[in-house]
Amino acid sequence: MLRTRLATAALTLPALWIIVRYVPAWFFAGFAVAVAGAGLHEYFGMALPDRPRERGFGIGAGIAVAAAVVSGRPELWGAALALTVVAGLAVALGGNADLHGAVQRLGLSVLGVIYVGFFTAHVALLHGRGSGWRWVLFTIFTAMASDTGGYFTGRFWGRRKLAPAISPGKTVEGAVGAVAGAVLLASLARLVFFPQIGPREALGLGVAISLLAQLGDLCESALKRAFGAKDSGWIIPGHGGILDRLDSLVFPVVFAYYYAAIPRV
Repeated sequence: MLRTRLATAALTLPALWIIVRYVPAWFFAGFAVAVAGAGLHEYFGMALPDRPRERGFGIGAGIAVAAAVVSGRPELWGAALALTVVAGLAVALGGNADLHGAVQRLGLSVLGVIYVGFFTAHVALLHGRGSGWRWVLFTIFTAMASDTGGYFTGRFWGRRKLAPAISPGKTVEGAVGAVAGAVLLASLARLVFFPQIGPREALGLGVAISLLAQLGDLCESALKRAFGAKDSGWIIPGHGGILDRLDSLVFPVVFAYYYAAIPRV
């Protein structure tokens, strides 16, 4: 398993650098929507496996929301999200005798649209900012360093369980190692991407990205347990599905976008 993960990382990291750094913004936006679409397919396959109509609606609504987000026009985001709720109510309640179950499934659908479609598309917003490719790589590499630090620290020194009901393999020691790995990478990466950022800011960014990455990992694990799934998919060797790889990236990317977008006082 470890060898497969390392081989996958060796292939994907250079490809990721090329995609983020050199492809046109419109292509990257389309790539982000495609990734969101794959993640939506996995999510609704777990959440609503026996509800093809509602599953199809959720995937379509999520892709529409993702496309609205990458357009960079907030009014389209709002319209797409509002339409998701209104149309979702119509789909869930129209001619459905099981109103309680229908409303519960609508909640799952809206969660999937926001968690996968809305959040994932923020990577295109981050990429589209001035020097956005730097922010994307900085954030992704720092989150990956958090994963790596947590994995090896937990494997060799992990003793105390962090959240056994959600993810039995996670340990407190691994969580600390994850933060350390993210801080180390952020401190080094700032010299490459943002030399104007001071050491304290880099440290703060590393801690924030690591904590959000770990929270995202736990949230996806909780969803899989709730849905009775071991992995969200199989598309990435050694990692599972798209969602299994996005889990620790989605929250940090959203954070990085708003952190970079909000003017400093």
